[in-house]
Amino acid sequence: MKHLYKFALIILISSFTTSCLNTTSNSNNENEEEASIEDDFNLVTINNEYIMYVPKYMKVAYDLNEEASLQYQNAFKEAYVVVIDESKEEFVEIYREIDEYDESLSVIENYKKTQVQYFEEDMNIAKLTEAKRNTINGLNAEVIEMDARIAGIDFDITYTVAFIEGNEKVYMIMAWTLESKKAKYRPDVKQMINSFNILNRN
Repeated sequence: MKHLYKFALIILISSFTTSCLNTTSNSNNENEEEASIEDDFNLVTINNEYIMYVPKYMKVAYDLNEEASLQYQNAFKEAYVVVIDESKEEFVEIYREIDEYDESLSVIENYKKTQVQYFEEDMNIAKLTEAKRNTINGLNAEVIEMDARIAGIDFDITYTVAFIEGNEKVYMIMAWTLESKKAKYRPDVKQMINSFNILNRN
């Protein structure tokens, strides 16, 4: 079972404590216009399995999470995104075995609930939005946003997390930045999440 929250304790301390020193130098860009898919995003294809548009200012990362199938970042802008995927069948089977699967909820609702519980164990969450039930390119999805703080960091971080259900896998898209920059990057995060699509559906 892959738990995305584990990567935060490893990467956020180093990435944010280094890059936050440059935060004030970005102030002139706070009023940048919302980026368009055509002009300011690159289409990324992962393992011939799924696609997602990623802002051109973000580059491939290699150490955000070893289990992520997609990792992009811009440390100077304090903008990060990863995608983690796992077998839907295995998730349901494991959580039924330990009597933690709620049969009254959908698969993606169970997946969201499970991951949020892990976030709550390791983060001090100041604000957590209600999950927005959504359909992303025909796929069942739930999206949350949370402001949180973890040990070793003296400022809040905003996470936007989308849980998406495919035929064979469940996917978790997690984007994060400084809480003070969430309004600036929210349109780009929304573009990324809404562009996610699975190829070669059965």
